[in-house]
Amino acid sequence: MTLTEIRNVVIRRMTTQTAIAQDAVDYPNGPVFDPSGRKIWARLTDIPGQAGANEIGAGPTVHRTGVLIIQLFVPVGSGSLQLTKAADKLTQLFEFQDDGALSYFAVSAIPAGETDGWSQLNLQIPYRAL
Repeated sequence: MTLTEIRNVVIRRMTTQTAIAQDAVDYPNGPVFDPSGRKIWARLTDIPGQAGANEIGAGPTVHRTGVLIIQLFVPVGSGSLQLTKAADKLTQLFEFQDDGALSYFAVSAIPAGETDGWSQLNLQIPYRAL
């Protein structure tokens, strides 16, 4: 898979999620996003990682790795329940799932604290594409 193919498949999967309103997700290279007034919103980022190749039969098979980061935000003072419920739904959507040659692995949830009036929880989703 190419980097562009990975990006498109990930965004397609993310658009099927029901944890957060579709217009409350900030996608890479999307239109300018304003989270003002939202009770919860998310930002999707793909961080490509190490690529490698295995020689199988007729030639090398390239595999690409990376980590998806889904940053979840709620207003400071609104508690963590909304964050954890959204994180649970997104974990179910991605963890140990496959989209053709793209496989997702165990999801980690990492609290990122508070900044600019938002409490943040980051989901890290490692993947491998062939």
